[in-house]
Amino acid sequence: MVCSSHSHITATANHAATRADNDMFHHLNNPIYGVLIDSIINSYLIQRCGYSTSGANHIGLVANSYCDYFGAAHYPGMLDVGLRVVKIGNSSVMYEVAVFQQGEEQVKAVGGFTQIWVDRATNKVTPEGVPKSIREPLKPLLVGSEQAVGAAKL
Repeated sequence: MVCSSHSHITATANHAATRADNDMFHHLNNPIYGVLIDSIINSYLIQRCGYSTSGANHIGLVANSYCDYFGAAHYPGMLDVGLRVVKIGNSSVMYEVAVFQQGEEQVKAVGGFTQIWVDRATNKVTPEGVPKSIREPLKPLLVGSEQAVGAAKL
C-alpha cells in the first residue's frame, strides 16, 4: 500500500514552501522532496524516540531511497508531510513519506528510505538489531502495514 491519502499516515509535519524551493517551472524542486523525507524521519527519531545523532551507540545507515511523483507542489503554500513505517525488520526499518499541498487530498510525492541500524563504532549489525528505544516508538507508525496490529495474517 502506498501512502496515497492522509488516512495512511500517523505522524505529520508542516513545511512552509519558500520561493527558493521552486524550480524554473514554478514547481517544488526535486531535491527538496528528499530534504522533506529526511527531515520528518530524523525529526521523529530525535523527538519521539529520544535518538541522539551524536551520542547514540547505534546509527541508522540509509541502504536505499526513492521518490515517486504524482503531482506538483509549489510555492507559495504550505505542505503537509506525513510519515508511516512500512516494516520493522530485525536490523532495518522501512519508512514511507507522503507530501501533500495543504488543503488538497491528492498526494504530490511519495518517497522514503530503508535504514539499517548498526553499531556506531564498527558499522556492523548487532544481535540487538534495531534498538528497543527506536523500535517501540516506531510501532504506532505501522499504519497499513502487514505488521500493523490487527492486520490480517495469511
